[in-house]
Amino acid sequence: MAGAFALLRALGQAPEPLGVTALASAVGIPKTTAHRLLEQMAAEGVVERRDRKWRLGPGVYDLARRGLSGAPSAGLGAAARHRLEALSKATGATLFLHRYSRRTLETVCHASGVRVTHHVTAGEQDMAARHLWRALGSGRLSAEYGEVRPECNCIAVPFPVSGGGIAVLSLARPKENELESLKRPLERVAATIRADLKAWTA
Repeated sequence: MAGAFALLRALGQAPEPLGVTALASAVGIPKTTAHRLLEQMAAEGVVERRDRKWRLGPGVYDLARRGLSGAPSAGLGAAARHRLEALSKATGATLFLHRYSRRTLETVCHASGVRVTHHVTAGEQDMAARHLWRALGSGRLSAEYGEVRPECNCIAVPFPVSGGGIAVLSLARPKENELESLKRPLERVAATIRADLKAWTA
């Protein structure tokens, strides 16, 4: 059972589908064991294979929906992950989704863009958090230009989620790429994630 959960965690954190060899190596189990567990989970629709690579399947969202009351961030992450990946792939931007809970911001999931690859330092994380707090405080989209990282511009939009919580979706893109055209798409993705969560918990 632990191996299956480790595989699901690895697939959930991976920016793209992974082969069985890479998955087995990532979680530290034999390749034959990883293949057997993946095949079992595929039969339940929790994972799916395309072109010899594995990704989370639609069945994982049923698991997340059943776990929403006990682990709201897990359900939010499951609902949002593919939305973030799609926007990141289309724009090259890096996206983060945070949940505001108990007066703190918890990172729920992210999608790394090909145009923003530099590691974020502790100081930059602190500055990013201030930017996210501005969005939370205003209740609407907030933008920052080179504050967190001189070569990047960022936008963030807060939105309510089921159970009375609040999430913040942020996007970072290099300065040479304009940001204005991504404000509406970011708001649309946030609204779609909110609608997905509502549908799950209805």
